[in-house]
Amino acid sequence: MSEIHWQEPFCSGGGNACIQIGLTTDGTPILRETARPHELVTTTREGLRNFVEAAKRGELDHLI
Repeated sequence: MSEIHWQEPFCSGGGNACIQIGLTTDGTPILRETARPHELVTTTREGLRNFVEAAKRGELDHLI
C-alpha cells in the first residue's frame, strides 16, 4: 500500500476512542482507530462524503 498521510486524530473527551482519517498518495481515503492502527478501512471519496453528510444530518445518531 502506498504511503498514508494521516490527519491528527479526532478523540473523545477521555482520549481513548480516537479516529484518524488519511489519504494515500493516490487519494484513497482510509480510516483507522488509533488503538488498532493496523486495522484499516478504505473507501472512496464519494463514500466518505456521503458518510460525513449523513452524520451531519443526524442520520447516524441512533448508532451512538
